[in-house]
Amino acid sequence: MTKKYIITGLVQGIGFRPDVKRAAEKYGVRGYVKNLGGVVEIAAEGERVSEFINEVKSLPQAVITSCAEEDMPHMAFDGFTIAPSGDESEILPLLTPDIATCQSCIDEFYDTRNRRFKHPFISCVRCGPRYSIQQSLPYDRESITMTDFEMCGDCVKEYRDINDIRCHAQTIACNSCGPVLSYTVGGDPLDAAVKTLRSGGIAAVKDIGGYHFACRADDEDAAKRLREIKRRTAKPFAVMFHSLDEISEYAETDELEKRTLLSAARPIVLLRKKKDFAPSVCGESDYIGAFLPCNPVQDYLTKMCGALVMTSANVSGEPIIIENGDIISLRESVGGFEVLSHNRRILTPLDDSVCRVICGRVQMIRRARGYVPLPITIDAGSDRSVLALGGDLKAAFCCAKGGAAYMSQYFGDLENDDAYRAWKSNIPRLSRLLNFTPDVTIKDAHPMYLSAGVSDGETLLHHYAHMASVMAEHRLNGAAVGFVFDGTGYGGDGNIWGGEVIRYDGGFSRIASLEYTTLTGGDESARDARTTLDCYLISAGLDPVSENGAVIKAAVENNINTVKSSSMGRLFDAVSAMLGISAYNSYEGECAIMLESAARKATEPYLLTLPTVDGRWQTASLIRQMYGAVKSGADVNSLALGFHYAVANAVMDFAANQNEKNIILSGGVFANGILTELCVNGLAERGFNVYINEQVPTNDGGIALGQAWYALNKER
Repeated sequence: MTKKYIITGLVQGIGFRPDVKRAAEKYGVRGYVKNLGGVVEIAAEGERVSEFINEVKSLPQAVITSCAEEDMPHMAFDGFTIAPSGDESEILPLLTPDIATCQSCIDEFYDTRNRRFKHPFISCVRCGPRYSIQQSLPYDRESITMTDFEMCGDCVKEYRDINDIRCHAQTIACNSCGPVLSYTVGGDPLDAAVKTLRSGGIAAVKDIGGYHFACRADDEDAAKRLREIKRRTAKPFAVMFHSLDEISEYAETDELEKRTLLSAARPIVLLRKKKDFAPSVCGESDYIGAFLPCNPVQDYLTKMCGALVMTSANVSGEPIIIENGDIISLRESVGGFEVLSHNRRILTPLDDSVCRVICGRVQMIRRARGYVPLPITIDAGSDRSVLALGGDLKAAFCCAKGGAAYMSQYFGDLENDDAYRAWKSNIPRLSRLLNFTPDVTIKDAHPMYLSAGVSDGETLLHHYAHMASVMAEHRLNGAAVGFVFDGTGYGGDGNIWGGEVIRYDGGFSRIASLEYTTLTGGDESARDARTTLDCYLISAGLDPVSENGAVIKAAVENNINTVKSSSMGRLFDAVSAMLGISAYNSYEGECAIMLESAARKATEPYLLTLPTVDGRWQTASLIRQMYGAVKSGADVNSLALGFHYAVANAVMDFAANQNEKNIILSGGVFANGILTELCVNGLAERGFNVYINEQVPTNDGGIALGQAWYALNKER
């Protein structure tokens, strides 16, 4: 009897079929292996089939989620073959993310005796671009953009040789075939780019998921020019190093951070800074966004030039550029950089992923290259297929079915037309790859969100979705209390929420919040912390302090262009401005980041409290305490730390009065390391089970997961 197996999981784009063939030959098994849409089908016969399939299940590169076995009529196989791919399966596949170049390929790249010496696209069955170049399933040469390039005879031989590391490597190429580099200056592209960077120039480098701008991290003039090109005034740049040793010279690293830096995803990891670069690289930040090369070109540039600023090639707020014509147009319009390009098409724009290690956990800050489109396993109370649209800020959507939630990459803010078009066009693209048709669509309840306008469907309040995203990740279905702190989100009463305590017990309910403060100024108030501070001072019965204070007070008193807000994020802004630390958000969260930085300089916290009355935290009381302390000359750094302690103590005190041990922390404010550490560690010491976002961002980039979980489980 012949056995047939259907293998689901991460089984394509990782050399699974050659591994299966090698195992079959080891055990004398006859039959075939083939891609079947996003899954793999194996037919096997022989005396040692059981041993064979057990080895297949334990192959180290694969992530097997199921192995269905059935009998099929006896077939007289002569041996074991890798058969042509078949039709699509109804099972949602695990698509392979882009994988950093393996060490074996890097060694070949630098080997002068190897025929792939300095081949900029060197890869094997274990590494290289995957999702960014995939047009359709199954994952074969014909369904990725490498189909544009015909293999040479030597590559064909390697592709067919079961003992070669490039057997069935769909990205196989060499210096005689495949994509080619080009450079606007001419000459050998790689070495010409090195010359540009070494001499203080800027290069736009086409990588796996799009173009990066690169310049030397020790060159202040180059970093300043790059800020002008990107129109990015203060937000820190990420820095790419060639090795862990180089990173350790500039930043503190523990073992988990090192493993994350070296992982196949090659994310940017936020590390505590020991030593600085040019002032315009990381600015006043306490952190370095450090990462290692994920492809041969980056490896060569950092080896030859040292640490490089490596940031997405775009104007700030716009999507990463993937088209050769678009980067040339930008060069022609703004000038100031050269272009190192290639002719392999990129189908999916992918920024670098960003994460950090906090409380012994790896926490995602931006989920993109290296992680997308791997699904997140969640509980599903129904078999519906759900499309969750997320929100307008840090936009990402989610396709979910059968306990698998496929989060899209980060797209940016949808108020940018290009970001909106990229977000909207990638919904049908990912759906096609997954063979996914939604039964239901769910979106944010904000009536003016662009993401909410593309489809009818169910809605979920913004802060409920934040809490649900943590429940989805950790597969929580019982009762829990969530503290959801962010800058803004549409509330169930029509006001702006952002400092909420939410209970889940089969449904969501808001049980406490910051008291409402009347804010004026519209969208600009989220940037101008001086206006926000005046509003909090007025609410606390104090006089405004800015030059426009009288106008702001009149607007508040007469409800001109005002909203009622319970936002924790705006409270952080107001405190930062009050203490004279930072008064304007030139990028999102800048005031809060500078407030945290000041708090880290304190030796001890100034004693402050955030009292609660009838389920409302009294922000006016806290503002009055701080105002008086500032007037009396209290240390600014101690006040900054005291504010963090006041918020954390308020969280812990409120949790202590709830009859619930499962505590959830979510929302963009929990990107703050001090607050998160105080809450997680303090609550854990008091016996609570504390859950935070880890696989998706705690900011709005994670809410699509929460929406999907709710749609799948709301009938429970």
